[in-house]
Parts: sequence; C-alpha cells; structure tokens
Amino acid sequence: MLVLIISALLRLGIGSAAAQDLQFNYVPAPKAKENPAFIITPSRAIDELYVQITVGGKTLEFTRKKLAAGSTQRFEWPRDTAVTHADCYVLARFAEGDVSEINVPIDYRYEVPLKVDLSKASADISARTVTVHVTAPVDSADIIAYGAHKSELDRSSISLSGGPGPVVVPFVGDPGEVVLLDVTLKAGGSWSGFTYSPWFLDIPHDDVRFESNSAEIPSTEVYKLEATLRELQDVVDKYGSVVPVKLYVAGCTDTVGDASHNLDLSGRRARAIATWLKNHGFSHPIYTYGFGEALLAVPTGDQVDHAANRRVLYMVGSNPPPAGSGVPQVSWRAM
Repeated sequence: MLVLIISALLRLGIGSAAAQDLQFNYVPAPKAKENPAFIITPSRAIDELYVQITVGGKTLEFTRKKLAAGSTQRFEWPRDTAVTHADCYVLARFAEGDVSEINVPIDYRYEVPLKVDLSKASADISARTVTVHVTAPVDSADIIAYGAHKSELDRSSISLSGGPGPVVVPFVGDPGEVVLLDVTLKAGGSWSGFTYSPWFLDIPHDDVRFESNSAEIPSTEVYKLEATLRELQDVVDKYGSVVPVKLYVAGCTDTVGDASHNLDLSGRRARAIATWLKNHGFSHPIYTYGFGEALLAVPTGDQVDHAANRRVLYMVGSNPPPAGSGVPQVSWRAM
C-alpha cells in the first residue's frame, strides 16, 4: 500500500495542521479476487468519520463513529478492471471539536499475473528482435543466448517497456550464431519465462533440375538429394540437442504457363522432394509450400523457359522462416 501525500489536494475546514491527523493509504494494485480500497488511519480520536467514494460513475457512502486514535479504517468497493480511478471525499469530526474536510483522488491498477503467449511469437532477423505477447506490463528481461551444442554465447539483463500486448525483446549474442534465446520477463514482483529459437539456416545444395511442367525427380538428379540428406543429418547432429529441427521445403517454377498453374506445380515439386527425403531417412518434421514464380533464381520476363528457376529451396529452423530471411511468411503445410 502507498501513503498518499496530501498537498494542493487538501481543502481543510479548520487549520492545515488537521491534515497531519489523518494518514491516507490505498491499494495500488489489487491482486486476484482482492477489492480496491481506500484506507484512513487517524492519529487523534474521531467522533464521526464520513467518506464518500465516487468510482465508475457510482457514489458510495460510509460513516464510522467513535474511532480511537491509530484505528485503521478500510473502505472497499467492488472490482471492475475497466475502472482504475476513484475520487475520495473525507469529512472528519475530531473528539476535540475541530473538523477536517479533504478531497483525495487516487489512481490504481489491477495486478494481472504475467503470462507469455507464444502463439503469435515472431522473429525479425534483420532487426534482431523477437516479439511476444504478454498479459501485463513488463519492466525488464534477463536473456541468455545459446549456440550449437547448447554452448552459452551471451547473457544480459535489460530494461524493457511494454505490455499488456506485444513486447519486443532484442537478441543478445551474434545473431548468426544464436540458436536459442532463454528469456525471463519481469513485472514488479512477478515474472514469466519462455524460450524461443530465431535460428534459421539455408541448406547449401545443388538444385534438382526439374523438367519443364513436371514435378517428377529425374533419376539423374537423385545424387543431389543424397548430398542434401547428408547435410541435413549434419545439422541435426549439431543443433538437434538444442532445438527441435524442422525442414521447410519451398517449391519454385519458371515463368512458362499461367500463375495459378505454376503455384500448383511448385507445390507438387516441394512435396516430391519432401517425400523423397522422408522416405530415405529424414525423420524430423517437414513442411512444404509452393511459391510459383515468386522466387526466381534468375529474373526473366513472362513465358521464359529457364531451368535454374525450376528448383526447390531447403531451409531448417525450429520455427518457420522469419521476417528478413528472404522467404515470404506463409502458412506452411505439414507433410
């Protein structure tokens, strides 16, 4: 509880010294199931204490009589989380016969348990940030960055302002090496922790060259997939103990044919590659998406047959490719 300092807000009936005879407290952050309250403690005996509290468009009145010096009087009103201001009027008739009349405005907020919602979490590689949603205001964060094999890269405690709603948390450590962020958000005496992986890798590979208007993997191209499978296993060995490794396969086409046909064709190419990798030993989750003509390796005009654009991209991460990765953010489809 806070002690209110009454200065210009006083309007005393008899003498300013009477203000010192009433101590005012209130509950600045009512907890769950706790009502807001205004609290008065007189330092002298009172014959009658009248309190009027205006809050949320309603007026509540209280009268207490024959109060001893030092007796704490608590005046509560029902919880309404949409209302966080009250105007309190106090009229005290002391046993000695003098009267004190005081107006006390108070502002408070409801204490909300701090929780983190990761369902809308996102990373921005270029901005070096992770955005999460929280249920209450936060004021600081402790962040630990881990790299491959869960080696600790960096740790830091920072001031942070945001919430309720989205909160932007900066990376610590080299973003090119950070695999996992362990974050503890703090709000006063409460805290909530989460882990998030901004890690994202393009898998180096030789492109499987599809025939025009085909999603069949040519037998002469299989050796490229075998090399990709070995690259993927190396990634799992290096990072699998830190984060769940997921594979994202993006299908592409050249500009021959209409756009809607190429979207479908690129999706079938992505699924063909994903199916081959799954059938030949890659046991981790795989997601696919067809981008059609949107990710041309070699920019061309319309209706240009260019083999380099008939390709598939391979990306790994514990979350979908983030903003700044060069791949549009889409709803990837699980295999």
